Amino acid sequence: MVSSAVPLRRSLVLRLFALVAVVALCSVLATAWLTAQVTIAGLRETQGDVLEASDRVADALSEYASTHSDWSGAQPLVQRLAEGTGQRITVTDVQGTVLVDSTTSGAPLPDRPSARIDVLNTYPTGGETPTAATDAATPCPDGTTDQGQCAVSGGPYAAGPPDGSPIDPRATGPLALNAAERETSRRRADRLAACLRATTRSDVQVETTATGRSVVRISGAVPAVPTSCDLTRAAAPLPSEIGPLALLNSATNACTRRQDGPKVDLTPDLGWTQRLPRTTASDAVVQTCLTDARRELLTAHVAPPALLFVTRPRQQAAVFLDLSTGNWWRILGLSTLVLVISLGFAAVAGRQLVGPLAALTTAVRQMRGGDLSARAEVRRRDEVGGLAAAFNAMAESRERDEMLRKAMVADVAHELRNPLSTIRGALEGAQDGLLDTDSQLVDSLLEETLLLQHVVEDLRDLAAADAGDLRLTIRPLPVAAVVDQVLAAHAQDAADGGVRLVNEVAASLVVAADGLRVRQLLGNLVTNAVRHTPPGGSVRVSATLTDGWVTVDVRDTGEGIPASQLPHVFDRFWRADPSRTRASGGSGLGLAIVRQLTEAHGGSVAVTSTVSEGSTFSVRLPVADTNVDLDRTSGAGRGTYPVMRVESRGRAAEAPGAGGALPAGPTPQVGPRCRSAPAQARTLS
Repeated sequence: MVSSAVPLRRSLVLRLFALVAVVALCSVLATAWLTAQVTIAGLRETQGDVLEASDRVADALSEYASTHSDWSGAQPLVQRLAEGTGQRITVTDVQGTVLVDSTTSGAPLPDRPSARIDVLNTYPTGGETPTAATDAATPCPDGTTDQGQCAVSGGPYAAGPPDGSPIDPRATGPLALNAAERETSRRRADRLAACLRATTRSDVQVETTATGRSVVRISGAVPAVPTSCDLTRAAAPLPSEIGPLALLNSATNACTRRQDGPKVDLTPDLGWTQRLPRTTASDAVVQTCLTDARRELLTAHVAPPALLFVTRPRQQAAVFLDLSTGNWWRILGLSTLVLVISLGFAAVAGRQLVGPLAALTTAVRQMRGGDLSARAEVRRRDEVGGLAAAFNAMAESRERDEMLRKAMVADVAHELRNPLSTIRGALEGAQDGLLDTDSQLVDSLLEETLLLQHVVEDLRDLAAADAGDLRLTIRPLPVAAVVDQVLAAHAQDAADGGVRLVNEVAASLVVAADGLRVRQLLGNLVTNAVRHTPPGGSVRVSATLTDGWVTVDVRDTGEGIPASQLPHVFDRFWRADPSRTRASGGSGLGLAIVRQLTEAHGGSVAVTSTVSEGSTFSVRLPVADTNVDLDRTSGAGRGTYPVMRVESRGRAAEAPGAGGALPAGPTPQVGPRCRSAPAQARTLS
């Protein structure tokens, strides 16, 4: 039998669902990827433009703040910057009051500024220069661990300008040189550079600082500056630097004294000299104090801190996925790719689905043309494979039924031809005067006529069961009493064959069944058992009650049935020994009738057998209602059971009926009928 349950992992529905899911997933992923790429590109472009514009604007405004004491004159600069960048530029103080705005729309500003303009503190976090404690934590360059007291090598300047200062280098204030002083500083630096190049063979460059002073930069280490080079004159302060430098020097030393730092003398390039040995800790103190002094000096000469806002002129949503030619081609290419992938999956799935169906269609057409051996060659375990397996099973069943039908027609013709030939021959002999029409001839003709009648009645019973016209009167039936009647009817045949009959059925077992049909099916089984049990053997009838069913076992000690023939025992006209005649084995319908009658009661019949040991036929019948009282003497039962009508394939349906007594009297037709009752071959029990 083909199982209708298909594992989920092999389900065709699951495969189709997976196909749709894969296509949908590819579409979603492709769409998401395209959207993400276009969005990211648009965001990067927009953010890049804004950041670039913000950097340019912040640098320009920082330069303005470094050279102006307030923001009152910044409007023209802001306007030019706004026109050049296409952005709205707004400058507010740290409290949020608008100082300069490139537009007059008055639109609200973002919560976070684009930048902070503070030329005296350019660190993004608003921090200060590193403290002495921070620098002291840095290991010494020579590898020593004396933190905070690392030796600092000397040079032309005891300490260079404050690199990494948070103050914008363009904020010079009073330290800025005038044009004449710039020229003087340049000439001095050029002469010093020429002398150093000639004497040290070093790479010497002249650079100009934000204040306008020219300084000399020497690449590589120089042990000492030759005395022939006028270093002192080049480093001397110019007239405009003397006053501001003195103020810075005084404020710086006041700060270092408070922090127990060294006293220093500042140089015009904001380096310094000191009498005490230099360490990293002392340099950090001087750097911090010099930065504070510069802020104090420059506060009156630079614009106060401000917040910069760079925004779009109109706050509208940006369309990242525009319908440009490039994007159209991208969308078309991606859609084509998704379509190709979908068609590929569909082609594979369609081939796997259509191929087996085509094979199945071919097999169906062959069978319709009369080829009952046609089979669908499909080796799959999904729904299509299940359909093919079911078709193959149906084809095998139909082929087998056709073979049985042909065999049945031949057997029926054979069974009817033999007695008819005998009767015809006897009558023709009597007609020709060759045989005397005495009582012996009449008895012989009567016996042949009875045999014909029994075959016809068996066929009629089977035809009625097949057509659903076999009616059963279902009533409480004591099993032991029925078995006694059946064994009594077979007692003479058993005695003649030297076979002992034993009834082992308990008197308490009662089934709901038709008495006539139960005696008929049990009679067929006992007939077979007696016929195929050798002298000295026995036939035992027993019964057991299990889960609402009574199982009646007819067990013999006869020849047994080979295992290969057991599945065919209940087939019509099936014979294990084709050479067996009707006289030695019957017509081959008895066990088929047993199965039909048993299934008509809603039960079942089975057989187990061991060659040379015997066979056991087990009939399973429903137990009767225990509320029905039985009169053991008369066999009458008080209660009502419906009359059951047998439908096709042995199913029963209720039909109106009334209760009544168990029919009493002898088992009808048991003797002669059982002699002609069908059995299988000699291997049947």
